[in-house]
Amino acid sequence: MRITTRRTFSILLILIATAALLGLYPYRAALLPAADDLVSARERLAPHLSLFTPAGEGPFPTVLVFHGCSGQSPGFVENVKKWLLPQGYALLFVDSLGARGIDDWHPVCDGKLLWGNERALDVYAALDLARSMPRLDHRRMALLGYSHGGWSILDALAYDGGAGHGFPRIGQQALDGVRGVIAFYPYCGFPAHLRQGKGRDLPVLMFLGGKDRITDHLQCLSAIDGLELEQLQLVQYGGADHVFDQRSDLNTYQPRLAEDAHQHAQAFLQENLKAAQ
Repeated sequence: MRITTRRTFSILLILIATAALLGLYPYRAALLPAADDLVSARERLAPHLSLFTPAGEGPFPTVLVFHGCSGQSPGFVENVKKWLLPQGYALLFVDSLGARGIDDWHPVCDGKLLWGNERALDVYAALDLARSMPRLDHRRMALLGYSHGGWSILDALAYDGGAGHGFPRIGQQALDGVRGVIAFYPYCGFPAHLRQGKGRDLPVLMFLGGKDRITDHLQCLSAIDGLELEQLQLVQYGGADHVFDQRSDLNTYQPRLAEDAHQHAQAFLQENLKAAQ
C-alpha cells in the first residue's frame, strides 16, 4: 500500500510539472530570449528610428518615444508630435516591433514575445544612437514610454546599465544625458524589474488610470511603495482607462484628461530638460 501511494504521488508530481511546463511553453520566446548586445541592438534599431525636429539648427533638447505593445502606428506618432513638437523638443521615435520584423503585435501584448525587461536594451541602444546625432543635445534627453514602452524605460532605469533579460552589462554610461522619464500607464507586474530596485535616481513622472483594464495600476503602486523614489511625480486619474490620452481602438480617449496630462508632462520637461544646461 505504501509503495502504491508513493508511486501515485510521484505520478501526480510528474503530471503537475508537465502541466506547468506546457503552460509556460507559449511564453518560451519571452522567458528565454536569444542573447543580444548593444552593437546588435544599435544595428537593428538604426533603420527604425524616426526623427522630428523643430525649426532651426539645434542642438535641441530631445525626447525619445517608445510605443506600446501594439506597435508604432502613424496615429500614435502624430498624436505625440501634436502636443510635444511645438514645445521646442526634438522627437526620436523608436520602433521596436518594426526593428524585429514583428508584424503581429498580439503575442507581444499577450506576454508571449518581447517582454519590457528585454526591450530595455532598446532604450540603451536608442540613446547610444541619439548621441551620434549632431542636431540633438546629448546632455538634455528624456525618455517617454507608453504602456509596454513605459515598462521598458522603467526597467532600463532599474537596471541602470547592468546585465538584463537577455543582454550583458552595458555600463553606467548607458543612461548618460537622460534628465527625466515619463511613463504613461506602464506595466509594473511580474516580470517587470522596477520593484527589484530603483536603479538610477532620475526624475520620473508616472500617469496611472484608476479604471485601467489592461495594466493594473495597483501593481505600479505596489512596486513603487517599497522604493525610495524621491524624484517621483505620480499623477492618478481615478476615472481613466488604458490609453485615456489619445484615440485608439479601445475607445477610451478622454480629451480633458489628455490635456491635463500633457500639461503636466510639458511642465516636467520644461523643468528637467530646458533648465539643465
